[in-house]
Amino acid sequence: MRVLTFTSLYPNAVDPRHGIFVKSRMDHFDQIDGTSRSVIAPVQYAPLLGLNPRSRFHRYNQVPPSEHQGDVPVYHPRYMTLPGTNIINSAQAMTSAARKIIGQQNIDFDLVDGHYLYPDGVAAFQLAKAHGKPLILTARGSDVNFWMEQDGPKKDILAAIDYAAKVICVSHALKDRLIDHGVAEDKLTVIMNGVDRTQFNADGKISNDHILTVGNLVPLKGHLFILQALKNLPGEKLVIIGAGELEGELKNLARQLNISEQVSFLPNIPHKELPDWYRTAK
Repeated sequence: MRVLTFTSLYPNAVDPRHGIFVKSRMDHFDQIDGTSRSVIAPVQYAPLLGLNPRSRFHRYNQVPPSEHQGDVPVYHPRYMTLPGTNIINSAQAMTSAARKIIGQQNIDFDLVDGHYLYPDGVAAFQLAKAHGKPLILTARGSDVNFWMEQDGPKKDILAAIDYAAKVICVSHALKDRLIDHGVAEDKLTVIMNGVDRTQFNADGKISNDHILTVGNLVPLKGHLFILQALKNLPGEKLVIIGAGELEGELKNLARQLNISEQVSFLPNIPHKELPDWYRTAK
């Protein structure tokens, strides 16, 4: 079986942590005899914003057009976006970019594996339907909790789900939300994100000397609430591993709360080094 994984959430040479949870699941799938896989992981570009070295779009421009990760070819076609506007339909832009790559690279596949329902899953649906192939989708969080609350995206998501053979949910809560939106329960399967216990284990190295939080420094992760809580925990140490747009704001908040001496901010570190940090945390 030849599987086409379609998602913008997939590691690349510039950001090897991006979407690592998708790759981790599919790495296990790759061990099944008789299967092969290709990946199309579209990358945004904004014509002018990409010129600013401090813009995330400048970083996106550094992602290679294609790469091999082990035996798996990974393609990164560009699709245009205009942040803060609805002028461009991201799902359609993704689909158009993917179609060009499929034609240019002569990618053949038997099944489309789409991760994140919108816009990625809708684009995966359009590709699967155009090629007459079955579709498996995975719901991962804000695609259900946010995008399903928007009328336009909800309509497109439900069309994609209707076509899909199965929809995998990474939690029972997401499954319940989709049922509330009218999706048939027998179409939904829960497969939670797992933990590789060969890497993430106690291993006799626990020191319990700090509180740990790992995640991008963006509003969604809620680091500011952790800092506010730390104010009520004198003597405790907090390590924050991550990078992002809120770094300056979070450091300023730590100073305002007079907890700077309790907090250490560390940049993103390789995924393989995270287990040691977890082992030493409380």
